[in-house]
Amino acid sequence: MLILEKFSIGIGDRFAHQAKAQLRACMMASAQGVTVVPVWNKSNREHNIVGSEPGSVRAAADAAVAELGWKLPYHVDADHINLTNLDRFIDASDFYTIDVASAIGQPAAPDDVQAFVDRHAEIAIPRETFTHIAEKYLAAVRQAGAIYRRIAELRGDREFITEVSMDETDSPQTPPELLVILAAIADEQIPIQTIAP
Repeated sequence: MLILEKFSIGIGDRFAHQAKAQLRACMMASAQGVTVVPVWNKSNREHNIVGSEPGSVRAAADAAVAELGWKLPYHVDADHINLTNLDRFIDASDFYTIDVASAIGQPAAPDDVQAFVDRHAEIAIPRETFTHIAEKYLAAVRQAGAIYRRIAELRGDREFITEVSMDETDSPQTPPELLVILAAIADEQIPIQTIAP
């Protein structure tokens, strides 16, 4: 598994003109003693709007790194991907933001919800609340698991960083919801390093 550094910053070079300036900002932070690793990102939606391809983000990042002599890690994020569009990002990215916000609220099988709640007695919230949260998020997390496994299959032995995103919603998740979501992610064996609630 590729490990995300302690401090990173997501940067978007939407029109492929800002990679060097963005990297310079990270270099300025490093010169002050704080290593901040850049994560260039551009979503499938943004690629479709401007008519670019995921490889262009990798090319811009690689060119900026080479020209400015950046010696520290950097990453390229396949931002807000799902099963319908992830294949086009496989070769250009090493960071994958799995977006399952649209699956929030889709019903999971009642037996699956109850089995999940029973399995996680260590979560100290009222059972009714726990069950309601599981009903809301379990199907979305299972979808994230399917997407993660597809990425792993396509990448083979090439390591990558995984993020799960549920942030394009009407309201952010609460701490109890995040606790339940993280338990479900662990059950799906998705080795996330970050989550976007």
